Amino acid sequence: MEGKVGKVAVPAGERMFMVTGAELKGSTVTKDLAVPPTDPKTLSDGYRYKKPGDADKSDASKWEVSTYVWTPGAMTVFQGDKVTLRIFIINGDKHTTWIEGPDGKEAVKEQTQNRGREYVMSFTASQAGAYMLHCNEHDPTMHSTITVIPRS
Repeated sequence: MEGKVGKVAVPAGERMFMVTGAELKGSTVTKDLAVPPTDPKTLSDGYRYKKPGDADKSDASKWEVSTYVWTPGAMTVFQGDKVTLRIFIINGDKHTTWIEGPDGKEAVKEQTQNRGREYVMSFTASQAGAYMLHCNEHDPTMHSTITVIPRS
């Protein structure tokens, strides 16, 4: 496979994905859009809401929402493939990351991953079904599905 920055060799039966851990943010001011009727304490861990006055101390009308995600959010491989994820963390100081197999068991052991660094997680997709890339700190929004299709 050849890209703009050079050649990357991925032998048959091996799949490599470049995965990014990122925070998506959006903000506006109350004159453009009223704040949502949300108590930040009731949101799931993967979502964040900063009310007016908290989002920007210099602008009491600004509010912000954000969430953490893996991108891509979905990947597909064949049963028996060796799967390698090269993960780069853009946002968030700490991500406790692991991969769950279709049987609900840990397929790749938990790692602590930090901003500005690249990590490698590999496994053999021995079972057909869905493997899940998880981040404990930002669940339920920071997960990605690796779908394994039977080879036959």
